[in-house]
Amino acid sequence: MTRMQLYSEPFASTGNIAGEGFGNLLGRPALGMVQTVIRESIQNSIDAARLGSGPSVLIRVRTLDEEELAALRDNVLGQLPEERDSRSKLEKYLAGPFARVMEVCDFNTTGLGGPLSADTPADSESPDFVNFVRNVGVPRDTDQGGGTYGYGKTVLYAMSGCATILLDTMTSHQGLKERRFIGCHLGDAFDGKMSDGTRRRFTGRYWWGDCRQAGSVDPVRDDSAVELAGRIGLPPRDETDPGTSVMILDPQFYDDENDQAICDDLVETLLWNFWPRMIASTSRERRLDVTIEIEGRAYPIPRPEDFPPLDLYASALEQIRHSPEQAKAIRCGRPRAHLGRLAFCMGVKGERWGPATRKSSSIPAQNAAIALMRPVELVVRYMEGTHFPDDRYEWAGVFVCSDELAVEYAFSRAEPPAHDDWLYENLPKGNDKTWVKVGLERLRDWARSYAMPHSNITDDQESGPSLARAATLLGKMLGEGEGQGPGRKRKARSNSRSRKPKGLSSPVFVRLEDDEDAGTCAVFCASLNCRSDSQRIIAEPYLVMDGGQTTDEGLGKEFEVSVLSMTLVDTGTSVGGDVMEVGETEGTLEVRVAMPPSAAVSLKLTLEGGDA
Repeated sequence: MTRMQLYSEPFASTGNIAGEGFGNLLGRPALGMVQTVIRESIQNSIDAARLGSGPSVLIRVRTLDEEELAALRDNVLGQLPEERDSRSKLEKYLAGPFARVMEVCDFNTTGLGGPLSADTPADSESPDFVNFVRNVGVPRDTDQGGGTYGYGKTVLYAMSGCATILLDTMTSHQGLKERRFIGCHLGDAFDGKMSDGTRRRFTGRYWWGDCRQAGSVDPVRDDSAVELAGRIGLPPRDETDPGTSVMILDPQFYDDENDQAICDDLVETLLWNFWPRMIASTSRERRLDVTIEIEGRAYPIPRPEDFPPLDLYASALEQIRHSPEQAKAIRCGRPRAHLGRLAFCMGVKGERWGPATRKSSSIPAQNAAIALMRPVELVVRYMEGTHFPDDRYEWAGVFVCSDELAVEYAFSRAEPPAHDDWLYENLPKGNDKTWVKVGLERLRDWARSYAMPHSNITDDQESGPSLARAATLLGKMLGEGEGQGPGRKRKARSNSRSRKPKGLSSPVFVRLEDDEDAGTCAVFCASLNCRSDSQRIIAEPYLVMDGGQTTDEGLGKEFEVSVLSMTLVDTGTSVGGDVMEVGETEGTLEVRVAMPPSAAVSLKLTLEGGDA
């Protein structure tokens, strides 16, 4: 039976990075530990996906059985570090009896291939193994990939209570398939003895593997790797199933988390960060498939389209993907550049369910934010914006920066090691800094004004402007209203798709606007699905007082209400007045109604003609 050997890295005469310094490279991400681990791991899997199809990922949390723990203790980690703290943590974990692990295993990826030694020229092969296992802070080698400088892997050690991970990979090297298995530990620098008895300073970085080559360590390979990986229960692989399994020993979840709580955390993290790669319209070449298994039980992952508010985000992204000319172009004037495209989708606030109902959930009760991403379509972060005054409605925006190499590179450079923000302040003066700064400023303006256009909202206002107060009053006086609103169709949470209902939904109030001629106007939206020609929409506005309908008869011209315009948002077709001729079409109808300054209005829509 193969037994792995321990190698402790000594400082070179020219210096090295100490273990504690390596562990601090990630900085202090805004996200929690589990969220950062999942983001980093799946981002790596996406970057390593083979051409033609996206990766499959298994996330598994389990307790090793007696035989697996014995193999881990005797054959994998049979030798323990000399440094006291590292040794103590590993001894405590291996003593059992409940040794838990967390595994992130990807399939249909390239695995950790390339040369084994960091000083070997990479030539035509990508040095994935040395970049992940040995090196620190190397530039990305995937064109427009999600990762940038390779610091994020340090979170894997931070997630482990004993700062130890095991790597099992099926990959290729010099045209030949190869299985590799190695263990890694991150501790503190210390003074110790070499094998010849001389005292040296050691970095605190350790590896378990094949130490037959003096002064170095290689992974255990081929049959020995297959044997050891199988003995500790890692997923089986063969030459047709390349990829990498990362086993985190003693994963540190919150103390009070049970299996369901762990699952909820994983599911929410996946959906909130990777929904662009999981929605139905994502191509096979980019699609991400994930399975979650905890203590032998598989947990389903909802479709993003069935998990509000991700349905709104999905609709916004689909506009950028399939109708980019309808999205808003974000530009910089000097130096001139197209920075990316921005799209919005709004609708009735969807009912939260599952992980989103937790007190600790990251998913807002009323959504109002722009998802920021690069062309790789991994969410960097959400930029908060102004909510609709009526809390029954919400909106979502998506910004994808340009895929022009110089612009995409600028935004990637602005990301910290955790890839969870765009920080132009960290960039040197020049085009890159200007583009990211201008892009973020434009996006902040949109985030603030989308729900309340021209309202000049500022961060330090304690109360909203007059438009916000009027909109709040209007929303309350309209009551619960009818219909489901534009942009979202309530449906049973299943994988089946039902056809949209024919006709015209009841209108919903979405915002107020200032009109140069008419003054304040209310904007209503409705979902339209006409399946016949020669139809027309009639809009009838009316005053609302004391929660009920009234007329403006006898109240004077200052209380008159009228329809200013009706617009089909998806096509841009617009007419003035309260009648619009339509043919066979579907999409969102927007109606602008002039309203008195101190009263609320509502709207009735009627679809006439055809068979609707």
